[in-house]
Order: sequence, then structure tokens, then C-alpha cells
Amino acid sequence: MFKPWGEKDMMLGIDVGGTHTDAVCIDNGSIISTVKRLTHTQDLVSSIVDAVEGLDVDVERVERVVLSTTLATNSIVEDRLGPTGMIVSGGPGIDPREYFLDENFYLVKGAIDHRGRQYQELAEKDVIDVGRRLKARSIEGIGIVSKFSVRNPLHENRIHSILTEDFRYTSMGHQMSGSLNFPRRIFTTYFNTAVMPVQHRFLESVGMALRDMGIYTDMLILKADGGTITYNSAFNLPVETILSGPAASIMGAVALTGERGTALVLDIGGTTTDMGVLAGGVPLMQPRGVDIGGKKTLVRGLELLSLGVAGDSRVILEDGNVRIGPTRVGPPACLGGELPTPTDALSVVGLFDEGEKERARKALSDMSREMNKSVEDVARLVIKTFCHELKDAAIRFINELNSRPVYTIHDMIYPEVIRPEGIIVVGGPAGSLCSLLEDTFGIPCKVPRYYEVANAVGACLARTTVRITLLADTYLGKLLCPEMDIEEDIPGNYSPDDVKAFGMERLDELYEYLGMKDRPETDVVEEQSFNMVRGFRTVGKNIRMRLQTRPGVLPLSEM
Repeated sequence: MFKPWGEKDMMLGIDVGGTHTDAVCIDNGSIISTVKRLTHTQDLVSSIVDAVEGLDVDVERVERVVLSTTLATNSIVEDRLGPTGMIVSGGPGIDPREYFLDENFYLVKGAIDHRGRQYQELAEKDVIDVGRRLKARSIEGIGIVSKFSVRNPLHENRIHSILTEDFRYTSMGHQMSGSLNFPRRIFTTYFNTAVMPVQHRFLESVGMALRDMGIYTDMLILKADGGTITYNSAFNLPVETILSGPAASIMGAVALTGERGTALVLDIGGTTTDMGVLAGGVPLMQPRGVDIGGKKTLVRGLELLSLGVAGDSRVILEDGNVRIGPTRVGPPACLGGELPTPTDALSVVGLFDEGEKERARKALSDMSREMNKSVEDVARLVIKTFCHELKDAAIRFINELNSRPVYTIHDMIYPEVIRPEGIIVVGGPAGSLCSLLEDTFGIPCKVPRYYEVANAVGACLARTTVRITLLADTYLGKLLCPEMDIEEDIPGNYSPDDVKAFGMERLDELYEYLGMKDRPETDVVEEQSFNMVRGFRTVGKNIRMRLQTRPGVLPLSEM
């Protein structure tokens, strides 16, 4: 059981990025300490320890720790996933084999129809045989997906019960999301299982390191939707933590500015620049699920664009034109690197004070000679190019949003065209680039206090979020909540109001279990009710409802 916490407790937020690890301590609603450290990419735990020690706070008073990390994302992007078995049972319509990724994906006989009724029994002998084959390949993790498992998880649960003793890591599709989409469910379940080994080792190591430092509170992990997930839940659903770094920056912008209008958020890091949009002060969200490794999933996440144009991106001259990124080859020259970067350009013109300015000038000197311009003019051209590339990417990003239905973070359709009225810039170079970006974009630019560690602030203050799907079939007399593995008998006169009341009660119980002092505002983000007709009479109702607590941030006393 979690100890209840609130905004008056001492809290730590930690964001492990590709270049820097940021940490912040908030006590009684005020930021009292911040730190930025270089990330040790081969030892992320030591990066976290260094950052927490750098805060220099009384760790015995810490009541809440929230961690945002790129670990799961990088494991996928860098193809560091171990072999993972997938056992899939199909149903009418699409052939699941079209979405198999390798030889460790298997189709077994058995099917549930769209109403949740079994019309082909599960071939348990096939399941046992597939389990033996996967074990023979020393595979430790399996994902289990049945086509209509959100309507009836019978086959997934049975496969799990047959094989659970033989595999260390398991995921079931109906626990990933209550949404219907078979291909997305296959990919989501696969990635969830595949990242489990690295996630488990990492979280266990972080937990041990924090305890060694005297921090015994339960740890929360930031999710892709800008909310938090418990330590235990992150063990079972590591895929939810994918893309938590960019989400942290968006939530940090909300926390540090209190923005209530429509704004573009830019988090300019060393490796990437991440973009998001606030509409009415609320971050926009992917309507169906984020893309991971080029595959569409059911992972709920913010609408973001990650661009390989950042402070440490390599700058080259190509056909007489300045090109920035998308690669990062070490730190800027002024900080010990060998190749020119936008940060070096800022150093040359006096907008970046760290490191050695002469090293920055030397790094840009080859371009200076080739272009027959002064080093200062080249630096200004690099900065101008950098700002315009961000603007061009932002225009494409916003045009794409406006070309399709746009959803806010709580899945409500936002009816207006997105036109940012201003820019919120966070990340290391934000202070140096604000006025330049304002000139380039032609709209006001805001750099909040603590912009250097906005990711850590966003992680620290993010509220815990929950989304559940409720499926009621009054003809069959069943109510299901796939995400919570709930199956209840219901009477024939069960109504949508009854479904909503049941869901609200479950959310209250869940938040009480999590030690939350109060449940955040909850939205009914989807509600459908259809009469089921046999012959010439109505025999029941099919009711589908999705409830979602709104992501948000705890208040800062400075706001």
C-alpha cells in the first residue's frame, strides 16, 4: 500500500535523458534544489545516484520519487530486445500472420467472436507444443493475444495458465488496453514483453540504489501520456513508459507556466528537440496510440514530434548550405568534442558561456574558410538555420494535426483549428534561443524559470492516471473491465448509468489502494449503447464505455 501523498510533501523528480540526467526536489510546493548531470549511457543507475546526491537534500524526508527514463524507448530503437515468443489465436476477418515479426510468432487454433462468445475451442495441445519450441530456443518471455480478448479473455487466460510456469516474463493482450484493434494489440503485447527483462533489471537496481541512499518511499514511473504509473505496474506494463521523456517536458511546461491558451512547446535537448502542443492549456494526445519502432500500438501517449536537430547535433556544409543533424557525435567542441554544433555557434556569438570559446571557433573555422565568411558570420548562419529548421518542422507538425481530428489528452475532440499563440521553450539552450525563436516564428516566446530541468519538474509533479474500458452485454448478463481483469454478472436491465457508476467505484477503490488523497477529475471519453435484436424484439443491450482520469500536475506554490 502506498503512503498517501500530496503537494505538501518533499518530492523528487528525475529525468534520465540521452545527454543529461536532470533532478529536482520540491518541498512544500516550492522548488528548493535542482541539478543537471551528464548521463552515463552505460550505467544509468549511477547517473540517477549522481543527480540525487547533487540535490543535497534530507533524503529521510522524501515521500515521493518519480522517474522518467528513455530506457525502454532506447531498447527498441537500438534493437536491444531479447528474443520474445508470441502465441496468437485468431478469429473472423484479418489473418494475424500478416503481423508476425519473426519465427517466434505462432498461431494456435481457437477463436472468440466479436460478442465475446467462444466459437472454436482452444487447441491446448498446440499451445503446449509451441511452449516447448520456445523453451528449446531459451526464450524467457511470451506475449499472448486472442483477437477479441477484450470481450472475453478466456483463451488468453487459459494459455497463460498452461505456460506461466515455463516462462519468466508474460504479457496478455487484454491487459494492454480495452480498445479493439488486433494488429495494434499484437505489437503492443510484443513490445511489452520484449522490454520486460531490461526494465525489471533497471527498476530493481534503481530501487536498491535509492534504498542504499536512505530513500524508502515507493517509486512512480512517468508514462507516455504524461501521467504516472506505480513501480509494480511498471514491472507488468513497461510499454507504458515508452516516450516518457518527451512527455515529461510537456508536463514540465504546464507546471512551470500555468499556460491556459494554445501554445507550441519546444524541449531543446542535446540529442533531439521534442515538440508538443497545448490546446486550451491541455496537451494534445495521440487518438489511437503511439508508434513504436515503426509499429502502431495501443500505448496511450501525447501527440509529439521528436526532431534530430538539437544543441549537440553535428553541423556540416553540404553543397554550400549549412546542414544540422540528425546525428550527434559526442559533445560540442567547446565542451571537449571535436565537431561543430549549434551550441558552438552560440558560444562564438556569446550566447553560451560554458566551456572554451576558442575550441568552438576552431571547430567552425573550416566552414568559415570554405564559405569565405568570418567565424562569427558562420555562427550566426548556423543559429539562423537551426531556428528555421525548428520552425519548418513545427509548421509541418501543426499542419498534420489540423489535417485530421485532434484529440486532447483526455480524448475529447477539440473543435478549433490549432493556431499557437506563443511558444514555451525549455531545455538547456532555451534561454539563449528565446529571442531568436521569437523573431523566427513571429509569435511571443516564453522561457519559464527552471527551464533547464523542466523534464524533471514535469515528472515530479505529474499526477497518476488511469484509463479503464467497461463492456456490458445484458443479453449474456456480463460486465467486463479488461484492464483490471474484472468480470461481473449483471441483470438484464443494466443501463449506461449503471456501467458508469460501476466504473467510478472501481476507480475510487484503485486510487484508495494507491494511497491517493483524492481521485482526479474523470471523463467519459467514449460511450456507445446498441440494442441487440433477435427476430422482431430487443433481447438486450451492448454497452461500451471508457473512463479516464485526467492527467495533470500538482501545483507549485510559485505559480
